[in-house]
Amino acid sequence: METLPTEVFNEILDQFEPGLHEFPRANPWARPRPYKPEHIDSKQHFARLRLVCKRFSELAAPYLFRSIGLRFNMKSFGRLERLAERPKLARHVKKFVYLMPYLYFEGDQDFETFRADRSIRFSNKLRQIMFEEREPFYYPTVFKEQQEVMHGSYDLFVLKKAMKAFTSLQQIQLLSVMVHKDIVLRNLASSFDEWEFIDCRWIPACRHAVDTLLMAVLYGNPPVSSFSSPTLSPQSLLQITSGMQRSSLAAKDWGQLSHLDITFDERPDRSYLDTAETRLKGHISPLSAFFKLFCSYTENLSTLYLRFTPGLPVRLPLDDVFHGTTWTKLRILGIGSWMLRAEDIIGIAQRHRNTLKGLRLSEVYLIDDGRWKDVAIALKASMKRLEWVGLQDIGYEGEYVRKAAYIETYSDTSSEEDFDDIETDNTSTRSFDIHPSQADDDVIYGNVFTSSEDTGSSSGISSCGYTANASFGSLGTIDEDDPEEDLMDYGVTVSQAQRKHWERWIVGKNANTGEAYTRPL
Repeated sequence: METLPTEVFNEILDQFEPGLHEFPRANPWARPRPYKPEHIDSKQHFARLRLVCKRFSELAAPYLFRSIGLRFNMKSFGRLERLAERPKLARHVKKFVYLMPYLYFEGDQDFETFRADRSIRFSNKLRQIMFEEREPFYYPTVFKEQQEVMHGSYDLFVLKKAMKAFTSLQQIQLLSVMVHKDIVLRNLASSFDEWEFIDCRWIPACRHAVDTLLMAVLYGNPPVSSFSSPTLSPQSLLQITSGMQRSSLAAKDWGQLSHLDITFDERPDRSYLDTAETRLKGHISPLSAFFKLFCSYTENLSTLYLRFTPGLPVRLPLDDVFHGTTWTKLRILGIGSWMLRAEDIIGIAQRHRNTLKGLRLSEVYLIDDGRWKDVAIALKASMKRLEWVGLQDIGYEGEYVRKAAYIETYSDTSSEEDFDDIETDNTSTRSFDIHPSQADDDVIYGNVFTSSEDTGSSSGISSCGYTANASFGSLGTIDEDDPEEDLMDYGVTVSQAQRKHWERWIVGKNANTGEAYTRPL
């Protein structure tokens, strides 16, 4: 064993985590996840391997510290600080995942009053979840720990120290973390006009995470080329604008960014189930101003995916976001949860016809009498370099309105008992023995949408409780192999057979198998 070359050992260790060296990949949203047996915990294997001898310690270190996850508690920040103080280990970090929980806020009433208040109607199941008899009482314990982390800007101090030490850092990912108790508390608070007790909120949590991450990155200046977040609030993005204006290093830092994957979660904290006013009201102009500045700095983008709240598409012209920008290195473009004109889609695609290899349109609805058939024809004619096209859940404005009306009608006829069953049974499991430090047992990470394991396509989950892939009445899908299927585009709805046909017809092949596709439009 001691005489084996290092390259051979690396080939062996690579088998524990297949696919780690494939970033960036051709289609980041349509790639099957690498097989990894559930019983294999590679982190534990690498940690034990480092205890064998000095050489094994050096061989396993790059694998053990390649990806670092940070939770918002003192224990996790302490570990991160100790890692940052060891340059030989910190230089191996290539991916940093920030697991940000909802922040707790005190109300007018203290915690014990909340637990003892019998005027709040709880089912026995909810009371058991929120107020189990064992100590410590969950909510005040987490609240005090969060305050301790932020006291004296300790979290910012450690993040700065880490970003300075992570000299090989390539990717940063920001995820929201919710335990079942957060979901129950948020839904309970949202049902009251005036809530006097402890509350948990994502908007201030995301704003705090973005602001501290930004300042730490600007301070440490690591070579970050990728940023992603599936639950970024628009208010947090506006915080980035002020940070960029404060630092002369902003242009340099954003200029090295090549991969950006963001989903905006615009839903408010206290009225999570009320989606009537969640269309970026009051944020459009500031967001447009930010993106104008952002586009001028990010000249090296090769992958860009921008999505708004799944199930709640925004009516926002593309020029108000991208301002006619042409990225000379852009290879993959994704747009999601948007109401657009056909000309907007054709225009941004044709501006990148010489570079674009992948195009993904997810939950995009055409307005102003546009036709998807016209979009497909334009892409086929001008986008000669395209290797794959994804048209997940595309449709028309009228189709979306009918879906929303169906959901609203369904919600109005649901009983209070039905809602109780949904929030307690379908959101999580194993929720009765949670401690602040045991986040692995009962959490939802990046909980705006989930991804299909087979195709990589995203399914938007709105706060009404439906997925964008659901079929309602006449909006159902048609079997792609049915010889009687109607592939004509009437500007009313888009079937699964139509979008699959257009995806293959545009690129002239089946992107999954590589087989030629010559079926006429």
